[in-house]
Amino acid sequence: MPASTRLPARALARGHLGALLAVAFAIFGGTALISAGAVLTETSLSAQAPPERLAGAAVLVSAPQQVEVVEDFDVRLTERAPVPTALAGRIADVPEVAAAAADVTFPVSLTAPGSDRTVTDDAHSWAVAALGDPALRGTAPRTTGDVVVNEEAAESAGLAVGDRLDLTVGDAHRSVRITGIVDSPGAVHLAPVEAAALAPLPDGVSDLIAVGLSEDADTAEVAADIEDAVGGDYTVTTGDARGAVESLAIGNARGELLELAASLAGILLLLVGFITAGALAISVANQRRELALLRAVGATPRQIRSLVARQASLAALVGLAPGVALGYVLAGWFCDELARAGVVSTALPVAYTPIAGLTVAALTLLVVQCAARLAVWRASRRPATEAMGDAQVEPRRPSRIRTATGLTLIAASLAPAFLALVIPGEEAFLSAVSGTLLGIVGLAVAGPALARTITGRLARRSDGRTSATGWLALNNTHAYALRTAGSVSVLALAIGLTLTQVYAQSTLEDVTRAEQSAGMIADMRISGPLTAGDVTTLAATPGVDAAVPLVPTTVLRTSRTLGDATAERYPALGVGPEAPHVLDLDVAAGDLADLRGDSIALDVNAARRWGVAVGDRTELRLGNGVAVNPLVVATYRRGFGFGGVIASTDLLTSHGLARSLDTVLVDGDSAAVTAWAEDHPAHAVASGSSLNGASDVDRWISLIVLVPMLGYVLVAVGNSLRTATGRRREELALLRMVGATPRQIRAMVTREAALISALAITAGLILSVLPMSVLALGVVGRPWPQGPLWLIPAASIVVALIATGSMRAATRRILQRPVMG
Repeated sequence: MPASTRLPARALARGHLGALLAVAFAIFGGTALISAGAVLTETSLSAQAPPERLAGAAVLVSAPQQVEVVEDFDVRLTERAPVPTALAGRIADVPEVAAAAADVTFPVSLTAPGSDRTVTDDAHSWAVAALGDPALRGTAPRTTGDVVVNEEAAESAGLAVGDRLDLTVGDAHRSVRITGIVDSPGAVHLAPVEAAALAPLPDGVSDLIAVGLSEDADTAEVAADIEDAVGGDYTVTTGDARGAVESLAIGNARGELLELAASLAGILLLLVGFITAGALAISVANQRRELALLRAVGATPRQIRSLVARQASLAALVGLAPGVALGYVLAGWFCDELARAGVVSTALPVAYTPIAGLTVAALTLLVVQCAARLAVWRASRRPATEAMGDAQVEPRRPSRIRTATGLTLIAASLAPAFLALVIPGEEAFLSAVSGTLLGIVGLAVAGPALARTITGRLARRSDGRTSATGWLALNNTHAYALRTAGSVSVLALAIGLTLTQVYAQSTLEDVTRAEQSAGMIADMRISGPLTAGDVTTLAATPGVDAAVPLVPTTVLRTSRTLGDATAERYPALGVGPEAPHVLDLDVAAGDLADLRGDSIALDVNAARRWGVAVGDRTELRLGNGVAVNPLVVATYRRGFGFGGVIASTDLLTSHGLARSLDTVLVDGDSAAVTAWAEDHPAHAVASGSSLNGASDVDRWISLIVLVPMLGYVLVAVGNSLRTATGRRREELALLRMVGATPRQIRAMVTREAALISALAITAGLILSVLPMSVLALGVVGRPWPQGPLWLIPAASIVVALIATGSMRAATRRILQRPVMG
C-alpha cells in the first residue's frame, strides 16, 4: 500500500481515540474472559499431578476411562474401570519388569478389641506399596490376619507393632495383627492374597496393575513392550500422568472443567461478539466522513478496509496483553474457588502455559481483522458521493430479509419455553436458557426495524403537549434507528443474561428442594465414610427400623439420533430395597421395594425419552463402563429431587461399585442413631428431611461466573453509549447555534436515554421473564419467576442508570467545548 494511505491511519486514530479506546476495552474484557476459559480447557486436557501412593510404580496399566462413541465425542467414566488381574502375570514376563502387582482400593472398618470406637480407612495390597521399597518398622504382611498401617494412622490411633484389631469389610470380619508400621501413603495394607479375597470386586478383576522396573531399565522402552504384551484395550501410563490414573478425582476434575468450559463457551462468545462488534461499528461510524473523503480522493475499497482493520488491530493490541494476563489470574481464582467448593480436586494443578494465551491472542486478532473489514465493507464500496451522504445520516433502512430473520429468531426463542408445560424435565431448562440467548441475537438482527417502527408510532402520537426536548429525543431515536437498536440490544443482553441465569438456577433449586422435602421421609441422615458393614450393624441396632445407603453414581446410555450413535451420561442414585421406608418418590408405576438384584427405577420423563416401561429391560453402562441390562421395576415423578435413575445397590456392588458410602438414611429412634454415630468418629447425624444437595455449590458457581461477565457487559455498554454520544458533536453544536441551551440539550439526551432504557428493559424482560415464568409454571406450578423478584426492578434501574449516566457524561463533555470548536 502506498505510504500516502498510511498517513490517514495514524491521523484518524488520533482523531478518534475515544472510539478506539472503547474497542480496546472490549478486547481487554473479552480476552480476559475467553483466556480464563481457554486456561480451564487446557487444564482439563493437559494438567497432570504426580502420583503419591503409587509413586513407586514406574508404569501403571489401567482400563480406558471413557466409552468410545462412533461419530461422536467419547464419554468420560466417573468410576474406576476394572482390569483383569491376570494381566499382572503377562506383564511380569516382559523383560526389565521387576514386579507387577494388582492394585485394589476398598474401605475397611477397624476397631480395637474392647473399644466401641470404629474408624474407616482405605485398604490396599502390600505388594503395590512394596514396589517403592518404603521404610518399614516390623515385617510385611504375608498371610491372612497380617496388616501394616502407615505412620499417620498409627500415630492418630495410638497403635504399635503387635497390636490386634477387628477388621470388617462388608459382612466379613477378621481379627488382624499389626505386623509393621510403614512410612508411605495408604493407611492400611493387607497381604496380597487377603486383599484379593476381601476386595468387593467381581472375581478376576482389579483396579489397575502397578509395575516396578529394574534399576537400569528404560521406562519408555519397557512401557512400549508392556503395550505390546497387553494389547490395545488397555492404557499404559508413565511419568506425572500416573497421578490422574491413581486418583480418579484428578481425572474427574479435568472432565468437570472441560464440561464447564464448554458450557460457558457459547455465552462468552456471544458476549464478546456483541460487545466487540458494537464497539467496532461505533468506531467505523465515527469515521464515516473521513472515509468518504478518502474515497473521494481516490482510495480504493481495499485500501479503506485495510486502513480500518489496521486501526482496529492496533486498538486490540492495547487491550490484548493485559486482558490475557487477567484471564490467567481469573482462571487460577476460579479453580481455587471450585476446589474450595469441592467441585474439583485440590490436587489438580492449573495449566499456566503460554499456549492458551497465544491461542486466544491469535484468534482475537484474526476475529478483529475480519470484524473490522465487515463493519466497513458497505462504506468502502459506496461511491464517493453516496458515502458523503451516509456520513451525515444513517444508511438506508435494513432489508426485509434481515428483519424477517430477526423476528423469526425471536419467535423461535420464545417457543421452547412452552416445552415446560408439556415436558417438565431438564430439557425445559436447557430450552428456556438457550432460547433467551437466541432471542437476543434475533433482537440485534431485527432491532433497527423494530426501533424505527416503535419510535415512529410514538412520534406520530405525540401532540402539542409534547415538550421540544421530548419531541427531539423521540425523533432522534427514530431517525437514528440503527444507533438506537445497537444500544437497546446490548442493554437488553445485560438484563436478559442476569435474569435468565438467576431465575433458571433458582427455579431449579426450588423444584429440587420441594421434591426432596416431600420425598425424604427418613428420621435421620448419617454422613461420613461408611462401609457396607457399618450399614449392617446400624440396621441391627435396637430402635433402628431401616438403614438405607444412598450411593451417588452415573450411568451411560447409548442411543441413535437421526441414524448417528450418541451417548449420554445421567446422574443416578443407588439405594437398597428398603427405600420405601425412607423415600417417597411419588411412584407412578411399579414398586421401589422391588429394587433388588439387577434392577432400576426411572423418572417418568427418562422412561418416556427412552421408550421403556415397568417390566422392560434397557441397556446401560454403569459408571465404570460395565455393560448391564437391568429390569425397570418402577417409575416415579420426583426426578428433579432424586435424579433420573435409581439403581439397586445390588446392581452396583455386583460390579465393584458402591465400595464406600457417604450417606445413609435411617428410619427409627433418633437417640439410638445418635448413640451409634458417637462410636464412629467422623460421622455426622442430621435431620432426614433433606439431602446433601449441590444447590449451594451450583449457586456459587453461577455467581462467580455471572459477576465477571455481567461486570464486563455493563462497563462495555457504558463505554459504547458514551462513545456513540460523543460522535454527536456536530449535531449538538447545531442545536446550540439555533438557540438550544445546554440545559435543554441535556434534557433531550436524558429523554433519549430514558427511551432507549425503556425499550431495552421491555425487550430484556420479554426475552427473559416470560420464558422463566412459563418454566416456573411448568415445573413448580407458579406462573412467575422463582427467585428474588426484586432483581427485576433492580436490574432495570441499573441499566437505566448506566444508559443515562453514560450519555449525560458524554454530553457534558461536548457542551464544555466552544460551539465553533
